[in-house]
Amino acid sequence: MNVMAMNVMKGILALVLLLALTRYVPVYYNSSEYNEFVKHETARARSESLLRERLLSQAREYSLPIQASDINVDESEDILRVTIDYTVPVNLLLVNPHLKFRATGSGLLPR
Repeated sequence: MNVMAMNVMKGILALVLLLALTRYVPVYYNSSEYNEFVKHETARARSESLLRERLLSQAREYSLPIQASDINVDESEDILRVTIDYTVPVNLLLVNPHLKFRATGSGLLPR
C-alpha cells in the first residue's frame, strides 16, 4: 500500500470516529443528566402521578424516548423507588445500534 492510500484510509477512519463521537456523546451526556434528575426528583417527590409527569417531561427535554410504561414506581416500607429502563437508537448512517440505559432514584414517602 502506498503512502497516499494510507493517508486516505487514515482520513476515512478519522471521519468515521468523528461521526461516532458526535452521535454517541450527546446520548450518554443526556442520559447521565437525566439520571441525576431522576435521583433528585424522586428524593423530593410527594405524589407518584406528579413524579411521573415530571420524569416524562424532562425525558422529552433531553430527547430521550421514554414512555410512561418504561417508568416503574415501587412504594414499600415508606420508601419510593423509581426505575426507568429505556433504549436510545443511535443513527450511524449504515447501522443503528440501540443503547440501553437504566435511571434509578429513591426517596422517603411523605407521612
